[in-house]
Amino acid sequence: MPKQSNQHSGHLTNKKTYHNKNQVQKGDTLIYALGGLGEVGKNMYCYEYENEICIVDCGVLFPGDELLGVDYVIPDYHHLIRMNKKRKFLVITHGHEDHIGGIPFLLKQVQIDAIYAPRFAKALILKKLSEHKGLEKVPIIEINEDSSIKTRYFTVGFFNTIHSIPDSLGVLITTPNGSIVHTGDFKFDLTPIGTNADYQKMAYIGVMQPDLLMSDSTNSGVEEFSISEKDVANELLEIMRNAKHRIIIATFASNVYRVNQIIEAALKCHRKVAVFGRSMENVVDIGRKMGVIKIKNSDLLSPDQLAHTPDSEVCILCTGSQGEPLAALSRIASGTHRHIHLKSSDTVVFSSNPIPGNTASVNKIIDKLFRSGATVLSRSVLTNLHTTGHASREEQKLMLQLIKPRYFMPIHGEFKMLMQHRQTAIDTGMDPNKIFVCANG
Repeated sequence: MPKQSNQHSGHLTNKKTYHNKNQVQKGDTLIYALGGLGEVGKNMYCYEYENEICIVDCGVLFPGDELLGVDYVIPDYHHLIRMNKKRKFLVITHGHEDHIGGIPFLLKQVQIDAIYAPRFAKALILKKLSEHKGLEKVPIIEINEDSSIKTRYFTVGFFNTIHSIPDSLGVLITTPNGSIVHTGDFKFDLTPIGTNADYQKMAYIGVMQPDLLMSDSTNSGVEEFSISEKDVANELLEIMRNAKHRIIIATFASNVYRVNQIIEAALKCHRKVAVFGRSMENVVDIGRKMGVIKIKNSDLLSPDQLAHTPDSEVCILCTGSQGEPLAALSRIASGTHRHIHLKSSDTVVFSSNPIPGNTASVNKIIDKLFRSGATVLSRSVLTNLHTTGHASREEQKLMLQLIKPRYFMPIHGEFKMLMQHRQTAIDTGMDPNKIFVCANG
């Protein structure tokens, strides 16, 4: 069951002044978040002018241990339900669950004219909506960095960003009162896997002096530039070469580039790949159709073939890197998986970092794996088995310097992260009075 969260706070308007919510004036552009402020997840940001609302992203938040029996936490849509006479369109920055997971719940309650989504996100949304009857009628229009959306009051343009999933976009929204840059999730990687960031376009936007920057705050507390995905690819390949027997790798299914790197490393080491976990199977299937993941049918192992393939020729790719109790790796560690039984000769690799709050459950799984005698490798100061998809403090400074906004609003993060991002902006020379740390509502 989804749980709706309900938080309310002040309003930010972009009429060159900051009003509290009791002073909204006719002709103001309203900017507010229904999710994503004070939390990592359920990202949903709204830009409203007269009778139009541009919504950017519609995500879910995965529940903590205190929400027993809850599958997802979704934003509180009541404001949008009350505004059902206004024209609304939804723009998606990329295909992660904390940006698209709420779409079926939104469409059941709110009239949306169209969804604009990049290629990979569109495929994931179509798959998601196919599981809900009657929602397929909303048009989903594919966008890329060259697309432009023009409505009566809004003009929306895009630029490529680097993230852990293909087709990730930043957004430039022009309103009658000024322009807003919404970064989506991003990082800067100078040796990226996949599409590079649009540095030239970002710098050009900066020359135009946008009024407001809304930027990803997830890694505000991380000092250095993040490790390049190329370094992670090399590390995975080295581990694969050195493993003499079966190798089991757990990562986020949503980290499509990492999934592809693991598959590429396995093929280079003459290993066939068995994929376990529903979300992992979905992503590999969509990735292959999109040409992002390249593996022939003959190099994929079915569960039945797994038992008859020599261990030295097997790579098992599975979900469960966060210790989720029903995910494939948890069931392997507990000895309850139908097809995979741990052996002391196995090498188990965590190509991920525990999300805050998941450390205890990940450690429980690691402990069980060690008890079986398996070799367990996870990210440490000695290995580059994972890198983040989010900008560190240095990368956040680079975004601030490229865009050079008049005002700044940190988004996508817990309150501490938003405050750390605020300080980073001050360090780059921004006036503290022109930085807004807001809450959902």
